[in-house]
Amino acid sequence: MTIIDGKWLFIGTDLRLSECSRIMGEKGFDVFHYDGNSYSEQLAGILDEITPDHIVFPILQMEDTIPVDKINKSAILYPGVAASDWLAPFSEAGFTIRPYLKEVEFVWENAVLTAEGFLLEYYPSAKRRISGEHFYIAGFGKVAKMTAAVLASLGASITIVARSPEQLGEAAAIGYQTMHLPTGSVDVKGILINTIPAKWLQVDADSTLRIYDLASAPGCLKGNSPDEYYTIHLGLPGKHFPVDAAKALSEALLRMNSR
Repeated sequence: MTIIDGKWLFIGTDLRLSECSRIMGEKGFDVFHYDGNSYSEQLAGILDEITPDHIVFPILQMEDTIPVDKINKSAILYPGVAASDWLAPFSEAGFTIRPYLKEVEFVWENAVLTAEGFLLEYYPSAKRRISGEHFYIAGFGKVAKMTAAVLASLGASITIVARSPEQLGEAAAIGYQTMHLPTGSVDVKGILINTIPAKWLQVDADSTLRIYDLASAPGCLKGNSPDEYYTIHLGLPGKHFPVDAAKALSEALLRMNSR
């Protein structure tokens, strides 16, 4: 038996998980899908019945956890977003843990899908073209880089807002305008896309800055910042491109096991 053989169990209601299960099944793998995000008697029964060799957890951390004694001791676990204390019982029990959200190619592919997904969020809400518009993008990680590239390709002007000199230098070298991440209120007008997963942004009560938040919880607004012009857009790959996102996940799982 090779390391990618055996039974695969996909857990989660996110369409990416069910689609990934389907794709893996079409490739000849022995797959099962549990359509839930929390531990239940049904999931316990599935674990007892099929004793999976590979368990792919939901994109976001499960509402509770699976008792370690319900899992095949040789099983490989693939968490999505998961806190260290949630993972601790599995680590202490000696399970092999391979977080798929740390697989570099998968993260980049998701960044591309997120950037394209943002367009599908922006057009119906703004009802404006992108060409000639000015976008501020907070952060310059993978999602920010792909979003900036997509917007620039459509004729937008870009200002990267970051704290890291390395990120600001890289952004300037590409040709973007740059701005140091402020510690107080942000005094800019127009459109800001946040990709920083932290509460860093303070806006004045009369601000009309339109904020699209693409980062994970807790959102970027600090304190009592007004949220009239603020919207959060999570899971865009799964929302707009579930089949493409699932294909990327299946390929990431296979890459993680081939190395």
